[in-house]
Amino acid sequence: MDKKANLTYREVDGLLYPNLQISNQPEADEQPLGRYGRMALNYLRNHHPQRFLILQMQGDLMKKMHQVEQEAQTKMEQLTEQLLRLRPLPQTDDTLERTRHLNQIKETAEELILNDIVLKPR
Repeated sequence: MDKKANLTYREVDGLLYPNLQISNQPEADEQPLGRYGRMALNYLRNHHPQRFLILQMQGDLMKKMHQVEQEAQTKMEQLTEQLLRLRPLPQTDDTLERTRHLNQIKETAEELILNDIVLKPR
């Protein structure tokens, strides 16, 4: 049997590219993944390849990665605010000291997010 796929194409700079999608929701494929979504995708691909393939075949991979990104961003904001309340900025004119303090808070919050949200099989 000779089955032909009905593909549609879009033109970019004189070249035709097929309109392919990874998931069941085309809008999920078009949205770029943020930092945490990409980290979760790479973690899943490298450490849980079976789960990665299952999500990909079901068409839920990108939707799940966007959920991880959103959850991580929300949690990052919450944790940063909480940590700033626990350890307020030093009352000094030294900009480097204040920046160092903010960077430590951000790194602490990010470490918690990576362990609890991003590097977790879905």
